[in-house]
Amino acid sequence: MYDVAINPTGTQIASASKDNTIRLWNNNAEAFSYVLKGHSAPVKSIQFNCDGNYLLSASDDKTIKMWSVIDKKFIQTLKGHTNWIRRAQFSFDARMIASASDDKTVRLWDVESSQ
Repeated sequence: MYDVAINPTGTQIASASKDNTIRLWNNNAEAFSYVLKGHSAPVKSIQFNCDGNYLLSASDDKTIKMWSVIDKKFIQTLKGHTNWIRRAQFSFDARMIASASDDKTVRLWDVESSQ
């Protein structure tokens, strides 16, 4: 496991794994409730948005993915880094995403346009 994030409501926990997945856990359960699959390399960073409805994941596959936690489905992929992505984070209003990569860049992404 590389990272863990707690939903702002405190009801769910997400874990990022080197098996390329994200596991969602109910806070009151001993077993995971759902697995999100879509990355082709280890997931290094995860973060919920401020209302806990969406989750970001950053991976060694050089992509950032956004997931709907409510629907447990993939929303979009952000591509542009040329090396591993170490961290991705929502802005407070979740309109922007900042990411940092081993390509020695920090990128700002508009969530609406994916640019």
